[in-house]
Amino acid sequence: MENPIRGAVFSKFNSIASFADAVGWKRNKASRILNGIQRPSADDMEQMADCLNIQDATAFVSIFFPQLSTK
Repeated sequence: MENPIRGAVFSKFNSIASFADAVGWKRNKASRILNGIQRPSADDMEQMADCLNIQDATAFVSIFFPQLSTK
């Protein structure tokens, strides 16, 4: 299954490093989240949504909770 978080990030940023810089994280953390190794916390999701300019609740759910948006 494709990682919608990864898709959202790469639609706006050309690298994990540039996303990490923009959101204020170390590259390692951004890489773990984008590669599905680590689940983002609620605070992480809020920071990512702000950075990616996700303001719509439906878009937020489809990116961060894809298993819920298909039911």
